[in-house]
Amino acid sequence: MPIYIDISKCIGCRTCEAACQIEHEGNGRLNVHYVEDLAAVPIFCHQCEAACCATVCFSGALRKDGELMIFDEEKCTGCGLCAFACPFGVVWVDRFAHKCDLCRDRDGGPACVAACPAQALFDDFEEAIRRARSRTARALATPGGVR
Repeated sequence: MPIYIDISKCIGCRTCEAACQIEHEGNGRLNVHYVEDLAAVPIFCHQCEAACCATVCFSGALRKDGELMIFDEEKCTGCGLCAFACPFGVVWVDRFAHKCDLCRDRDGGPACVAACPAQALFDDFEEAIRRARSRTARALATPGGVR
């Protein structure tokens, strides 16, 4: 169950990044990227069912545990293959790999979701669908329709 983003609500404040840094003791696992002057986009692990990053990880540092992608820092060699393999560019390597783990050990869900002042982040699929339908309906109801 990944984290969903309502781009239309994200204000680019980077509070999610700060919450992640605090939760993971300075080793944050998400970044906010800016797309020119169009949008701020928090980048998260998609928790892929057939995760390329885990497939190429020869040390076993990345593995699937149920629906969640697990990263074991102790096993990471820092080779960077996972970063190259991720189609979304959400894994990065300095000394070792970093990727979102959805704050799996945190009560109350991901820290970034709880901290977002604009309520642009959420971890509920049904809510993601409801928001997407609402945005589409608003766009269609607006003179000129969808652009």
